[in-house]
Amino acid sequence: MAIWRWVELPIQAESAEFVQGLLAQHAPKVRAFPGCQALYLYVGEGPTFYSFSEWATSTDLEAYRQSPLFRTFWAQLRPHFRARPRAFSLTLLARY
Repeated sequence: MAIWRWVELPIQAESAEFVQGLLAQHAPKVRAFPGCQALYLYVGEGPTFYSFSEWATSTDLEAYRQSPLFRTFWAQLRPHFRARPRAFSLTLLARY
């Protein structure tokens, strides 16, 4: 069953342009990671960026989270947070 990962990234205003570029650069690599079925990036007020990704299995998501790709990206992103990021893993309960 697919897993959806929602991540909220509250970014310092002066870092918004840099972070947007970093997300754009990183997105194709995430999308090509085994098990990643979809990736959407959004921006809201604050600025706050949001990532929604769909993974084939929770094992695929965890493999990405433990990968050098993720660790390098997160290390680049971390200094630009204005608040603690939040992340949730979701499994579809029902579709109507």
